[in-house]
Amino acid sequence: MAAMTEDKDDLIRQLVQRLRETVDENDRLRAELARMTEGASAYATLSDIHRNRELPAAVRTKAASACLPHEMPRLEPVPPAVGATCEEIIPLAELVTQQRARADRMQREARNIEVLRDGTVRVLPKPSSNGSGDSSVD
Repeated sequence: MAAMTEDKDDLIRQLVQRLRETVDENDRLRAELARMTEGASAYATLSDIHRNRELPAAVRTKAASACLPHEMPRLEPVPPAVGATCEEIIPLAELVTQQRARADRMQREARNIEVLRDGTVRVLPKPSSNGSGDSSVD
């Protein structure tokens, strides 16, 4: 029975010793925190804590997670631009045909112009016309 009492007393002494060490560590950390946070903003304090390699990893991790929203923006879906449109994909052969037809139209409708010295632009009659807009020849 005396051996059991000694074992319990020894266990209590060990627990008391660990409790004192924990209290001392807590006091040291509080003093360090007070020194670091004197006159600092909350973000600056948390930032200093999560960068301090002398502090326990759990404390640094908690401070880092509190700083994260202020250091990195949240990734959120971005709505499409207002003027964005989706274009239909046209096969190349069809696109070439459309572009050739457009070029032919532009060539048929082409008019010669003359730029005068004063900067004005004069549209000349079509070469095959008589100048009146009528395509018949006199």
